Amino acid sequence: MFDATRRHKLRPVALLCAAAICALGALAAAQQDDAYRLGVDDVITVRVLYQPEFSVENATVRPDGRINVPVAGEVEVAGRTIAEVAATISEALRAELRDPQVSVQLVRRHVEPVYVVGAVRSPGAVSVREPVTVAEAIALAGGLTPAAAPRFGVIIAADGAERRIDVQEALTGAMGGQATIAPGETLVVSAQFLVSVVGRVGAPGRYPSEAGDRVADVLAAAGGLVPGAADVGSLVRADGTQLDLDLAAIVERGQVADNPALEPGDLVVVPEVTRRVTVVGAFDAPGRYDFDEGARVSDAVALARGVAEDARLAAAVLVRRDGSSEAVDLEALLQGAAADDPALADGDTLILPREVDRVAVLGTVVHPGLFALEPGMTLMDALAAAGGWSQDGSRPTETILWRRTEGEPDMVFINAQELLRGDAEVENPLLAPGDIVFVPSRKEVTRDEAIRALLGITGVLRLLF
Repeated sequence: MFDATRRHKLRPVALLCAAAICALGALAAAQQDDAYRLGVDDVITVRVLYQPEFSVENATVRPDGRINVPVAGEVEVAGRTIAEVAATISEALRAELRDPQVSVQLVRRHVEPVYVVGAVRSPGAVSVREPVTVAEAIALAGGLTPAAAPRFGVIIAADGAERRIDVQEALTGAMGGQATIAPGETLVVSAQFLVSVVGRVGAPGRYPSEAGDRVADVLAAAGGLVPGAADVGSLVRADGTQLDLDLAAIVERGQVADNPALEPGDLVVVPEVTRRVTVVGAFDAPGRYDFDEGARVSDAVALARGVAEDARLAAAVLVRRDGSSEAVDLEALLQGAAADDPALADGDTLILPREVDRVAVLGTVVHPGLFALEPGMTLMDALAAAGGWSQDGSRPTETILWRRTEGEPDMVFINAQELLRGDAEVENPLLAPGDIVFVPSRKEVTRDEAIRALLGITGVLRLLF
């Protein structure tokens, strides 16, 4: 028979063995990833020492993040570590057990993939059981495509938070252990795209760019600005929208607010500085001329190769782009007397009248200016003398004939295009001394706008007749 005394003596040994088994189980649990937090579809086993009726084998975490444990009831486990779950169950069992010894074991971890998308050869889900390096994730996705951007990538966490990484550094190992992606996260590898740069740069052309690049980056790739570049450029998007660029702020001061991010299909335009003066009237070579910064009225006279013999030198007028004007005594200026020699600005017009009856042809014509009034000269004759209207940007159907009368000035709108076609119903009026023929541009939408444009200079022209 079994000796009761002996059985009593063996009981401490059995307790000691059981405690050792529990300790080994706890050690095994501790050896699992302590930082791992349980998720839906993970499978765990819950054991309560000496209380198998409270234990649960192979419990699957439900979509609501819970499992059911006898007596303890519904236990929230999703998002918690194994140690945290064991402590929660142990606390819940204290209502029935004086000192519950609870161990939790992760039986099977639900495999949650990482997603690698963008410029990789096999974009999509990649099955992993633990965090992997970015280099490993890219390798599992088949590697980079030739169009992959070497720098900018984005890791998107399950909660939508983003962090940027340098793909090139991640592939070379320069980022060490920091370049990792965990299950449930998404790695976006950006692709290069082409941006065109035209105008006053060292090497106009198309340059590869990537997400995060800015206008300053592509300007640098194109050799930077060259002498003669304007201070203001433009960025034309693929959809046709256009942004003004403060090139000085971008290149010299590096201001991010003035340095837009690039997008696929962008066109960066760096125009040449435009400094142009129009010289009309009694000059040997009237026309439009480019001038250097700092040039003055005397330089404009030189560009026009001097003045004609019948020029009224004391009656010259400089008309600014905004419509303002000032008288210039070219006679004193050319004789070297102490005379004002105004500085030129882009869009200026220098007008020098002649000592003959004249008419003015202005606006969008090839050679705007003052013309000698020949006997029998008509509106179409005057337009012909001015080289006709410009083919691009002009609106000859709304040509204006402005004539000074005793009372208010007489303004007539004439369809010069129909006159050119020989329409007998359209009158081709004879011109009188002092008449002004004005061909508006297409940019002026209404007749009122064309009239306002003409009013800005007619007062000045009247001084010339």
